[in-house]
Amino acid sequence: MRKPGVSHLALLVLLASLGLASCKSPSPGAGEESGNTATSPAPAFDLAGLDGERYRLSDFSGQVVLIEFWATWCGPCRLQAEILSRLYEEVGGTGEVEFLAVSLGEPEETVRAFVRKDPFPYPVLLDTKEALGYALEVYALPTVMIVDRSGGISYLRPGISDGETLRRGIEAAARGGEKLASR
Repeated sequence: MRKPGVSHLALLVLLASLGLASCKSPSPGAGEESGNTATSPAPAFDLAGLDGERYRLSDFSGQVVLIEFWATWCGPCRLQAEILSRLYEEVGGTGEVEFLAVSLGEPEETVRAFVRKDPFPYPVLLDTKEALGYALEVYALPTVMIVDRSGGISYLRPGISDGETLRRGIEAAARGGEKLASR
């Protein structure tokens, strides 16, 4: 049997990258007001926090919830965490808006060691089996999701989201049922 040559490998890489590009990509204008007011329901979850508590989406009924999906190995996640920490100081933890950081696919001790060095001002949850990540089809890190007061996803975007876009997303979610952006 013949081994594939460099040209065969290059062709496979090209086809794979074209397939990935067509599978999932942010919609044009993601991060901008879309005019679409329909929101999809956020999937229910029950995740352990590093603080020993259990967190369920239903615990935040009537509140706006901003959830960052991240990993310790993800450089852009650190920048997103800095943006979110500043935003949290302005609007988070009020009982109206809550922030959660969901670590995807990493063991608890890895996440715990990272958070000891770089603490988050809001709860860090563990999705070691990536169940919530799979349910939401999170394919890139960081990804930020904002859930409105009625439990609908009003914002879901991979990559780094700037503070002003997220502030607008939180305001839209607080108004209820208004979708700011999606992928």
